[in-house]
Amino acid sequence: MPPAPTSPIGPPASDAEAGLDTYWSAERMAQAVPVEEQHAREALVPSGVPARAKRSPSHPFEGIKEVGTFYWAETDENGELYYRFCGGTVITSPGKNLVATAAHCFDDSDQRHALVFVPKHSKTNPKPYGVFPIQKGEIYADPRYMKKGGFKAHTDLDFAILKTGARSDGKLVQDVVGSIPLGINLGFDHPKTRVIGYPGFESKQNPLDCVTPMKKFSTGNEGDWKGGTFTEINCDGYIGGTSGGPFITAGSEAPRLVGVTGGWKTGGSSPDTSYSSYFGDEVKRIFDAAVAGRIPAPVVLPEASTWKHAKDIQSGYFTLSGPIEDDRMDMFVMWSDGELSLYRGAGQNLNYFDKEFRVQKPDKFWADHAKQIVAGDFTGDNGSDLIVRWSDGEVTLYPSVDEKGFHGEKQLVAPNPTWAKNAAALTAGRFGGNEWQDDLVVRWSNGELTVYQNTGDKLGKEITVRAKNDRWTHAVELGSGDYTHGNVWDLVVRWSDGEVTCYGDFTGSGPGTEHKWQAPNDTWTHAVIVTGGDHTDNPWPDDTIVRWTDGELSLYADGNENGVGRENRLVAP
Repeated sequence: MPPAPTSPIGPPASDAEAGLDTYWSAERMAQAVPVEEQHAREALVPSGVPARAKRSPSHPFEGIKEVGTFYWAETDENGELYYRFCGGTVITSPGKNLVATAAHCFDDSDQRHALVFVPKHSKTNPKPYGVFPIQKGEIYADPRYMKKGGFKAHTDLDFAILKTGARSDGKLVQDVVGSIPLGINLGFDHPKTRVIGYPGFESKQNPLDCVTPMKKFSTGNEGDWKGGTFTEINCDGYIGGTSGGPFITAGSEAPRLVGVTGGWKTGGSSPDTSYSSYFGDEVKRIFDAAVAGRIPAPVVLPEASTWKHAKDIQSGYFTLSGPIEDDRMDMFVMWSDGELSLYRGAGQNLNYFDKEFRVQKPDKFWADHAKQIVAGDFTGDNGSDLIVRWSDGEVTLYPSVDEKGFHGEKQLVAPNPTWAKNAAALTAGRFGGNEWQDDLVVRWSNGELTVYQNTGDKLGKEITVRAKNDRWTHAVELGSGDYTHGNVWDLVVRWSDGEVTCYGDFTGSGPGTEHKWQAPNDTWTHAVIVTGGDHTDNPWPDDTIVRWTDGELSLYADGNENGVGRENRLVAP
């Protein structure tokens, strides 16, 4: 813990009463120390010790106007006051008031007072553009990171965006100093990357500047630290205090903010090698929340490594209540160890799914013998039921499954070799029998396609849609939904060559009107599970969830006869 400042100065009662421009004098700024998380970087590499990697030289300079420092007063457990600082960069936003930094600078252990952002701070000119206050509640970061221990458990989410208030004259920070746009999903390799950081030198406050290649760095778990994939730069002298400083594309690339010092071990343990969490979809999610002025919704979906074990996924109305008035379908998942999970449907602002329920703990019998699950409304009560095909050919209906588990069991088909060996793919939809999603579709191993219309406590009327044929033996995945927005649902087929086809108004009288969503391609051969449902604002079940071979989970929203819809990545690979 750093010593308390020598001057007898207490925190202001409130920002409004503080006169923050006066409060943050050059003297107080000089007393500020880096956040504790980067103490490991404070000691420079001893002379004669080789660097771990070839590094680029850095040099002190006066700074650039878009980059600066946060300052705040903080009290320790004994009530002693001291000052902290961390770097930040003004990013382009509609409200012209956002600054990006590292989340570990602002974790939930901090008790901050008089929090401000100071653009282009330097020793000779501490406040060239004044100070911009940050009110309580205006720190936006991933909730997983901000939990106790999150900086180790979710080290790849070490980024935050703070919303600044206007300067004392009413001007907004972006209008005063400009901004640098966020660079989302721009890859890891950038030959020239400008890295700026405010090191914790006791006698100097000028930032360091360095231009160096940025590259990809991956690590496994180390003790309590969860590994992952990060961006890496090698610039000398980036000791504690450089947290939150920017990685900016330079050279022939347009300037974009593609990282902030943080991530793996909150930026690394060496002053000559620094890291950043990758700026991908998760950063965009935090940015969108900051723009909207809402706390980022919790993320309940597990990571890609877990989704590789999703044996089957179905969409349906399983939960008895939800977080929004206009209900969304839930996602029911059968895992390879026999565990059954239910993710409650929510709106886009809540990341589509806001709560996880364990319907069944891992179960060896389910792991070994449950081959496929199908969701539908087979009992006609507007809730979703589950059909399971077992390894011995038995087909079972579980009516009214919800977050509390199962509520009964009905055998639809006794154990038999036909269903055991030949039922290759299943789905259910509203295919012309009545108003319910109770028509069961089966693609058999010989290419035959069958609809069991109006299935309930027994299999419905059997209709052969396609007699056995070679082409349909390549129909690897079946899904269903109402993409053409009629009273009859559509059948979605993912073929073995990656083609994806939507058959509009599918009924027992024929496959329906064929719409080619995807021509044969290698990418869609990796779509392991495809299931349709209602997960977005419009009232139609025209959204599609896809689980990929690498564990990525995607939701394609608002599909129609022309295509599967716009992609929303729920879980990154």
